[in-house]
Amino acid sequence: MAVLVLLGLMCASGCERNAERSRQAVKRDPNVLVVYAACSLVPAMEAARAQFEAENTGKSVKIEGDEPAALVGRMEGGEVPDLMVCPGEAEIGVLERQGLLDRSTRQAIGSLGLAIAVPAGREEAIRGCEDLASSRVQSITMSPPGITSLGSDGKSAVEQAGLWSKIQNKLALQETPLAALKLLAEGKADAAIIYDPCLRLQLAGEGDEIPADSVEVAARLELGEGRATRVYGVVHKQSPNALLAQRFLRLLVSEEMKLALAEAGLPGTGEQ
Repeated sequence: MAVLVLLGLMCASGCERNAERSRQAVKRDPNVLVVYAACSLVPAMEAARAQFEAENTGKSVKIEGDEPAALVGRMEGGEVPDLMVCPGEAEIGVLERQGLLDRSTRQAIGSLGLAIAVPAGREEAIRGCEDLASSRVQSITMSPPGITSLGSDGKSAVEQAGLWSKIQNKLALQETPLAALKLLAEGKADAAIIYDPCLRLQLAGEGDEIPADSVEVAARLELGEGRATRVYGVVHKQSPNALLAQRFLRLLVSEEMKLALAEAGLPGTGEQ
């Protein structure tokens, strides 16, 4: 009972800190919109930035890209973007529950499927999800379920295939999706669960830590009923430029931006 009381007090204390933080005014140039985006989404956000600034004279957009988990930590530490753009429910969900993001503003701006990737040249090892349980695959890397959206969605897809319990001894969980992708690219894992398209691979260029030709997609994973991982945009509750952030969101979900976002690697919100 004492432990439960202590946990309750800790939760209340945390909520009070977030509430107090939400009452503190954030001062920033009203003509500058600050967007935090998962690093793989930066090209798509840059395409939207160019369009937004062309349509809104005197306004500018500052895009900061980072790993989703890092963005969560930065906001929990008190940083205040006007807008957060990230795939999946895990990272955005925790910020909404902490009262940092305004769920009522959440918009789906694109979607990603799931795939099983292998080191280049090893495509023959996997032709479908069932091959994850085969003796040809000894090590599977992914980011942790429950903490990252990719990890949670990957686990759900493998569970639906009836294979999750069969691959437990093969899992090499990494802290972030990028860390898992690096492990695969280095040939230290036989397979990885990644987003499809893998926007991080599309960013890879000459001299990149993950060469674009180091990883190949071997098979697709289904989340069930044609579902895909949504990419969301959500306004921060303390945003000093909330109206500007919502204007940017409207552009992101507009018909005029669909093609530009798709060309930047972010498909529309339709089924994959």
